[in-house]
Amino acid sequence: MRFPCCLLLALAGAGALVPVVAEPSAEPDPLAILQRECVSCHTEAKRKGGLIIDSRESLLKGGETDAAIVPGKASESYLIETLFPDAGSHMPPKGQLDPREIAALEKWVNEGAEWDEGHWAKLNLPAKTEVVLGTLPESYQPILAVALSPDRTLLAVGRGSMIDWYRLTPGEAGRTEPALVHTATSPGQNDAVQSLAFSPDGKRLVSGGFRSIRFWDPASPAEAVREISEPFLGRQTALRFLPDGKRILVADSIPSRLGRLHEITLDPEKVVTFDTAHRDSIFSITLSADGKRYATTSADKLISIRDTASHEIVTRLEGHTGYVMTAAFSPEGERIATAGDDEEIKVWDVATGKKTGSFASSRSGPLYDLTWLIDPANAKKKAEEKDKEKAAAINTDLIVSVPESGKPSAFTDLKEHEGEQRSTGAKERAYDKVTTPLFALAFDPESLWSYAGGEDGKLYVWDDKGKLKSTLDAPVPVAGTP
Repeated sequence: MRFPCCLLLALAGAGALVPVVAEPSAEPDPLAILQRECVSCHTEAKRKGGLIIDSRESLLKGGETDAAIVPGKASESYLIETLFPDAGSHMPPKGQLDPREIAALEKWVNEGAEWDEGHWAKLNLPAKTEVVLGTLPESYQPILAVALSPDRTLLAVGRGSMIDWYRLTPGEAGRTEPALVHTATSPGQNDAVQSLAFSPDGKRLVSGGFRSIRFWDPASPAEAVREISEPFLGRQTALRFLPDGKRILVADSIPSRLGRLHEITLDPEKVVTFDTAHRDSIFSITLSADGKRYATTSADKLISIRDTASHEIVTRLEGHTGYVMTAAFSPEGERIATAGDDEEIKVWDVATGKKTGSFASSRSGPLYDLTWLIDPANAKKKAEEKDKEKAAAINTDLIVSVPESGKPSAFTDLKEHEGEQRSTGAKERAYDKVTTPLFALAFDPESLWSYAGGEDGKLYVWDDKGKLKSTLDAPVPVAGTP
C-alpha cells in the first residue's frame, strides 16, 4: 500500500502553516532492488542456498528450494515469500525491504518478470571514478608479463611501466644455445605493464595497463602507434589476439568487483563488451590450438570457456579453492589445465566439464602461469613403438608451471583419476630454483626453453632440461630497433 507524504512549510511573514502534498516518487526498479540487495550473496562464487541471481533463467532454475520465481504468480514465488518480516528464511538476512520495494517486486513477478539484460549489465557496473596516476618509483620493476613473438625471434618483457625488447636467436636442438640480446626499451604504460600479446603475424605487440591498451610496432618501438582507452574501467590484466589478427580480447579488471571482457575489432574500431564475464579480476585469457574456444580465469575462483565465434559460454568450471590465475588448453583442445592460489594444477574435460586429474609441487606457492604442449621425448617413443596397445599407453603431455616459490616444474605422464591424488597425478621434473617469486612465463615450443620473470625484475632463462642458463638484470634503456 502506498502512503502519501505531507510536509508543512512555514510561510515567511504569513504567520500560517500550509500543508503541501509531495509528488510520489518513481516506482522502485525491481532489477535495481535485486542487484543491490541480493547479488552479493547469490553469485557464481557464493551461491547461497544454491541460487545464482544473474538472469531471468537463473531465477527460474532456482537453487535448493527449486524455482525462485513463478512468473505471473508472485504469491507462489519463493523469492517474494522470503521478503516479508515473518518469513522463516527472511531475506535480505540483515535488513528489511521497504513495503514499496516488496510491492514493486510482486508486481514485476505478476507481470511476467521481464528481464532487460542491457539494464542489468549497467546496474552491475561500478562508477568510473577520476584517477590521477603518479610516477612509479624507478626501483619498482617487477616483471608481470612476458611475450614471445610467433616466429620466436623477439621477446617482449614488461618491467614496471616499461617494455624491454630482446632479439632472440633460436639455437639448434642439441647443438647451440639460443642467444638473447637486449635491443630497446619502450615507455610501456602510465601504470605497471599488466599484460602483453603479439598479433598472429608478429607485426604488432599490444600492452595493457590502467584503462589503456597500447599498440607497438616491433620494427620501431620508440613510441606507441595507437592507444585505446575506452570503455575501460580498471586494469587490463590479460590480452589475447583472436586467430584472424583483426580482433583482440581484453580483460578489464576491478578487484573484488568486476571482471569485464571486451572484444575489440581494430579496423574499423568496434567494441563489444561482456559485463557478466566474471565478478572479480580476470587473470588470464587462453586460446585453444584450433582457435575455436577460449578460457578466462578469475579471482572469483571460476573458469569460463567460451565459443570464439559467438562468445557464448560453453561451460563454467568450478573446483579451485582460491584465485584461478592461469589456464592452458591441451594441444588437441579436448582438455584444459588450470591453476592458482590453491597451489594445485587441475585437469578438466572441456566437453563434460568434469575434472579428470590433479597434481602439484610441494610448497610451490600460488601458480601464476602454465603452458601445455607435446612432450618430444615421449612423442618419439610413441611414434617408434610398433605395438599399437603399448603406443596408445604412452602419454605425450608436457605441462610447465611457474610458481611464486621461484621453482618452475615440468609435468609429464599425466594420470586420469577420481578424487584428489595430488602427489600421483603426474611425473614432475623440477627446474633450478631462483630466489624471487615468479609471475610470468614465455615458453618456446620448439627449443623447450623457458623465459620467466617476477618480483625482482630479473629475466631468468632455463634450458629444456630445467637448468638455469642465464639471469638478465634490468638493462639501461637504449635507443634501437629489435
